[in-house]
Amino acid sequence: MKMISSKSKVILAKIGIPTYVKRDNLGQNFLKTIILHKRDKMLAVLELPLGKHTKEEQDLFISIMNTMTCQKPLIEEFSKSFNPKDTKELSSIIQMASNNKTNGIISFGIPINTTNKFIQAPSLSSIIDNPDLKKPLWEKIKKTFINK
Repeated sequence: MKMISSKSKVILAKIGIPTYVKRDNLGQNFLKTIILHKRDKMLAVLELPLGKHTKEEQDLFISIMNTMTCQKPLIEEFSKSFNPKDTKELSSIIQMASNNKTNGIISFGIPINTTNKFIQAPSLSSIIDNPDLKKPLWEKIKKTFINK
């Protein structure tokens, strides 16, 4: 970085060119956001709101969730921010969102630690890119939520 002389700073200031501007944000966001998508009594954890996923990913998500919920579920979607370095913070967000009215949690691509009925699924885009991931996921869903 070059230093500007005092004389140059004065000249630049007189013609209205600032030599120093404080930046509000360096483009670093230390918080990460997750989307909590609740359908009936199932909670899904996503990286993006459902509307921002591709049509194919949305259809896949809806078909997966319909296996665990009714065909016209009550839907809530909200986001929560957390510090990714604090693993306990994410777990507590999931615990608060799931409360006692939730039958289970399925996380698509976001690793979380929870003691509730839980399935760690690959991200929706991974499942679409590799259809072989559907069968193990379906087996987990059947074992965890359907064949109680």
